[in-house]
Amino acid sequence: MAKYLLKRFLQTVFVLFLVATMVFVILRTIGDPAKLVISPDSTFADLEQMRRILGLDKPLWQQYLDYLSGIIRGDFGNSFYYNKPVIDLIKEHMPATLLLSGVSLLISVPLAILTGIIAAVKRNSLLDNFVTGLTIGGRSLPTFWLGLIMILLFSVRWKVLPPSGYGTAKQLIMPVITMSAGLGASTARLTRSAMLDVLRQDYMTTAHAKGVTNKRVVIHHGFRNALLSVVTMLALQIGYMLSGSVIVESVFAWPGVGRLIVTGILDYDFPLVQACAVIMALMFAIINFIVDICYTLIDPRIRYE
Repeated sequence: MAKYLLKRFLQTVFVLFLVATMVFVILRTIGDPAKLVISPDSTFADLEQMRRILGLDKPLWQQYLDYLSGIIRGDFGNSFYYNKPVIDLIKEHMPATLLLSGVSLLISVPLAILTGIIAAVKRNSLLDNFVTGLTIGGRSLPTFWLGLIMILLFSVRWKVLPPSGYGTAKQLIMPVITMSAGLGASTARLTRSAMLDVLRQDYMTTAHAKGVTNKRVVIHHGFRNALLSVVTMLALQIGYMLSGSVIVESVFAWPGVGRLIVTGILDYDFPLVQACAVIMALMFAIINFIVDICYTLIDPRIRYE
């Protein structure tokens, strides 16, 4: 187990190094943030002075080394636009993102898993066909389109929900539904497929022949063996939610990290975008590591040597 943990740690460090390097290189090719910070009537001398203040006058290799050493120390520098430590900005906006993602997970995942199990048990029934159609629709609808349609209907036409904002339960409803649609549809469809594969196995027939109740066969024998595939997919979907929050938070003006990233990109705020990308990559790596550990709890036959 210790060898496996060391291996995963080194893999995580390597992935974060690649992400940090790619973000650094890409940002340096899109423009000069100093031109956005100074006023339009500034002189060339003012521009050069601003570059020195922002540290952009140094050679690229020195900027890169300073950037990597800052990450190691947990110091991502100051935001060009907000003129305050980037890590403080992320701390301010992270609770909103975690609230949106957490509520979406708590609502969509249990409901989707239950729906997928029922659809598999009632295969080819009217309910199964309805669930299949619903999941296809949920996966097909673009997130931004669904959010805009909900604003048009519930805020503009019917005026029952606020179109944006943060802080009340009503302001949370539409963003949660928008973010949950794709996740719930994918989870329900995969749960159904995994359950159908398990229900065809010989040991399920044997369990029925021994007189085990149908409920126990489905939950204890069937779902537990199908859970590995569902958990694997959920790990990927959680990473998708972290990145997908950029769209949802922009549509509903939700003050989370996703919207902060959009602001940083539009303002050429290099330290802010770099920090958000690295932290999200770290969160994704941690989620996948937790899922790997969960495998051993779901299936005792799995061991990491």
